[in-house]
Amino acid sequence: MAPTDGSNPSKDDLLRYIRGQEDSAASFRRILDDFEADAVGRRQIREILDQLVKDGALVRHKGRRYEAVRIPAAWTGRIALHPDGYGFVTPDAGAIPGVAGDVFIPPPAVGSALDGDRVAIALIARDRAEGRVVRVVERARTTIVGQLRYDGRAYFVSPADEKLPDKILVGGDVSEHKDKVVEVQLTRFGSESRWPAGRIVSTIGFLDDPEVETTIIIKKYGLSTDFPESVEREAAGRSPRLAPSDVQGRADFRDREIVTIDPATARDFDDAVDVEALPDGGFRLGVHVADVAHFVAPGSAADREARERGCSVYFPDRVVPMLPEKLSNDICSLNPRTDRLAMSVVLEISSDGRVRDERFRESVIRSRERFSYAEVQGILDGDAGLRRRRHALVGTIESLARAARVLGCRRLERGAIDFDLPEPELDYDEDGLVVGIVKAPRFFSHRMIEEFMIAANEAVARLLEAEMPAAIFRIHEPPDPDRIAQLADLLAAMGLRFPTPARAPSVFQRFLQSVEGRADARMIAFLVLRSFRQASYSSRNRGHFGLASGCYTHFTSPIRRYPDLVVHRLLKARLSGLRRSGYIPAELEAVAASSSARERIAQEAERDLFDWKRMNLLEEHLGDALDAVITRVLGRGIGVELVDYFIEGQIAVEDMEDDYYELDARSRSLVGRGTRRRYRLGQRLRVRVARIDKLIGRAYFLPVSE
Repeated sequence: MAPTDGSNPSKDDLLRYIRGQEDSAASFRRILDDFEADAVGRRQIREILDQLVKDGALVRHKGRRYEAVRIPAAWTGRIALHPDGYGFVTPDAGAIPGVAGDVFIPPPAVGSALDGDRVAIALIARDRAEGRVVRVVERARTTIVGQLRYDGRAYFVSPADEKLPDKILVGGDVSEHKDKVVEVQLTRFGSESRWPAGRIVSTIGFLDDPEVETTIIIKKYGLSTDFPESVEREAAGRSPRLAPSDVQGRADFRDREIVTIDPATARDFDDAVDVEALPDGGFRLGVHVADVAHFVAPGSAADREARERGCSVYFPDRVVPMLPEKLSNDICSLNPRTDRLAMSVVLEISSDGRVRDERFRESVIRSRERFSYAEVQGILDGDAGLRRRRHALVGTIESLARAARVLGCRRLERGAIDFDLPEPELDYDEDGLVVGIVKAPRFFSHRMIEEFMIAANEAVARLLEAEMPAAIFRIHEPPDPDRIAQLADLLAAMGLRFPTPARAPSVFQRFLQSVEGRADARMIAFLVLRSFRQASYSSRNRGHFGLASGCYTHFTSPIRRYPDLVVHRLLKARLSGLRRSGYIPAELEAVAASSSARERIAQEAERDLFDWKRMNLLEEHLGDALDAVITRVLGRGIGVELVDYFIEGQIAVEDMEDDYYELDARSRSLVGRGTRRRYRLGQRLRVRVARIDKLIGRAYFLPVSE
């Protein structure tokens, strides 16, 4: 069935629906009936169908019957390009028959496709999963951000993304903007014989201008910083005070010792917890999550904008939120000492960490207090001052810690992988300038909340899988066997034996435990992590390999993740006694696919800006010698990470002038032909900061001669 909540289908929704019908066709009347469209929806569906016919995606037959066009021996998918010109296409519909995984596209076969474009491909060689781009179906971008340069003959824009063409030619008198970062609209896409071209539509500033890097990243990834007026108007019309009708029929948990535990800088609180110790040594754990679905109706302006954004994006100096501030930081946020609406998961946990009972309720809560992770850790570590100031809730914190340890032990026993890697964070001075990069504190209090969120997410996933016709799951598929074989070869070159084939997550966990305490343990963990597939969303449950979980979803962050909001709606439908949620499977898959894509964009944007900040810091060390460790060895050079700064960069083979270096594939090392000097994976060395390309966030080093 189709949505019955007033939301209107998109192009992708309709196309996916028609392709899913018998013979990939459906009548106009059948489409209207299945989508239960109102007058506005019928008009919108008709307009979309007409446009899909014009686009060549559908054929209209007599009797207003629409059929999806089939391209013989061709499939569509998103292309991810590499700086060296080749790419990989991930098919839209999953695996192509007879082809394992993504399809490799060699440089000559990429055509005019740009990174992120949706393309149609034809297979060149099925046995080695190689193809060519037939046509570009949908452009990922129409504007590109880069620096305006002049090569003595013409002005061009050098993109701030090394996966894009090196040059975008621009015409007209643009000399006044030379060396500035600009936004250029593409007027011609490139080919093998000519560069792409465009026109400047906005200027951002010089690379060294204050805060210009944030603006560059926002424009580079097409992030929306302002909300449409309709969204702001909806939010403004919401009162932060709860009416009696808001709490009617809800479980009243306001007398429970509920607390929030978040980073000290957090402004939106979407989860809170409480615990009750049971006489038999078990616990009754409550996980209470902001009931965003109560305030954001399906198909509303705020809902459409949230679906488009997919998630909030977190930068060092600001947040690009999924929901407007009045909702995210006020009405929905579980602020302390304030009545708030929540979706609660109450779990009864045995003394050995097994969940023996789980209940789900729409609730009203009142958080007793807001804690930061550092405060909770201080209480657990015995800080007398903190324990005195927070004496009323010290017992609650200690009970939460005991429950988390029980859950954590149980999760590790079942084989979950624990990548407890130190994360870097920026260190600022009093004026807000970056003065260093330090290891972010990693407290047990962080793990404590993670254990509770995992338990709640699993419980909701189990309920939805068992009792709803369709849902959204957070999946993490097992690693590709070829990638694991490559990992084993890399580790063998370091003198480590990795057991293959590795089909269970417990194998990886035991290996990581075996290298704890080594100086290169962090790098080894990253090598293992790189061999894994990326977690994503799907309407089909495929389990979560990393968590060793057979059924998992995202439920605990609806303020900042759209899939969580949809999962809340599914849970509400189930609690209301409905077997239908208002979503058809095709729409849930569309939400899952778009949310996965938006999540990747957010991660890349956050990483890019962090890298830019790191380049600003590293610029002060040009020419300095620093300690590093080799994290990658390729034929074209060495990847290194600075030990004290968490900054990655590369040593290019062509810059190593003391010898001619070649890759020894067997030992995964670069070897000098004359000196026999060897650079191998995991090796520590001194490097000199040679140059920095701030535009693409890349640092280049040279080895310091011993």
